Amino acid sequence: MAARVADLLATPEQARAWAGQRWWPQSLAQGAAGVALLHIERARTGEGSWERAQAWLECAVAQGVDASPAAHLFYGAPALAYVLNRAQSVRPEFGPQLARLDATVDRIVTDRLEHARARLASGKRPVLAEFDTIRGLAGLGALLLARDEHHPLLPGMLSYLAALTEPITADGAEAPGWWARVGPDGKEDPRFPSGHANTGMAHGICGPLALLALALQRGIAAQECAEAMGRILGWLDVWQQGNADQVWWPYWITRAQRSGTEKLVVPQRPSWCYGAAGVAHAQLLAAKALGDEARAEQLRAVLSRVFTTAPVSPVVNDASLCHGYAGLALLAHTTGAGRAEDLLAPVVDGGDAHTVATELISTGGIGLLEGAAGTALVLHTLTGPASESGWAGFLLCDPTGGDRG
Repeated sequence: MAARVADLLATPEQARAWAGQRWWPQSLAQGAAGVALLHIERARTGEGSWERAQAWLECAVAQGVDASPAAHLFYGAPALAYVLNRAQSVRPEFGPQLARLDATVDRIVTDRLEHARARLASGKRPVLAEFDTIRGLAGLGALLLARDEHHPLLPGMLSYLAALTEPITADGAEAPGWWARVGPDGKEDPRFPSGHANTGMAHGICGPLALLALALQRGIAAQECAEAMGRILGWLDVWQQGNADQVWWPYWITRAQRSGTEKLVVPQRPSWCYGAAGVAHAQLLAAKALGDEARAEQLRAVLSRVFTTAPVSPVVNDASLCHGYAGLALLAHTTGAGRAEDLLAPVVDGGDAHTVATELISTGGIGLLEGAAGTALVLHTLTGPASESGWAGFLLCDPTGGDRG
């Protein structure tokens, strides 16, 4: 099935009709950069041709590369740098191009850090795009870590994230430093007049938590990382809900929910981007980094329960990396807390490879994060000749499962 998706997305010309209006070549999430990663990984294991990866890389840069302040891990120069870094490990001739992209990324990160520090100093509350995984500094930090764990900008990145966890005053009450002044969509929203504290991996504090944990595993900024993780874990402990049969965390907390005048939303989809799987995974990375085996065991139990119930859950209903079965299967694989094959069953059941591959593309699009390319990449990784998942650093997944010394 992975091979069939790759065949249907063999060239940008073939995929153009599938993409329709969702054609953003520089996008790692939905465009050519993400599809290129699928073909790069298949070429790495000898299951696909390099020519396909090359064609998609050329498509990704054909209209220029965005190096503006709007660029982030999933779009523009950082997205291309992430993919080319993966390609360069098997095609060394990309070295000069990657060096130019890396210099551009360094400038973007430096500028973004300066703005974030200025915002901290001003006392204003942040927006999600300042710090989150998708558009913010946690995502850019994932790129730096994938590129070089000794990167000179990483200590400053981690110091900023540690400062982000310091308490602030919001509307006359103490709040965590990541209490955003915007709604969950990243914009001013009358439904969130006092902003909110977002818990998700994609747009909330669990992205920074995972990055801090992965850095601590590598011995970077140890004291700052440990203290910051403690503050985040303490917050998540306060808002943990449910019982042994179903532990969950709200997607976000509003001022009214925090004061008790508004109820929390009931458990929702337990995906990578939001929900119990992503939140528990980030905490498991932190527990392993801190040497807290008791917490780690509790989180493995939470994940095991999620992975066991997800295949029959009515709220998990697509195949994507971001919020579906493929993302859950990848987390089961990297944590060892579940059977990835069980989570892949709802994806592959229901027809022959061509029929299901066509359905994946027609319903989810061509993309890596929410579409068929990402699902195919997980299928390729978990059923192919090599189970190495180092490509998943953009999701802040550790291919070691958090078991580094």
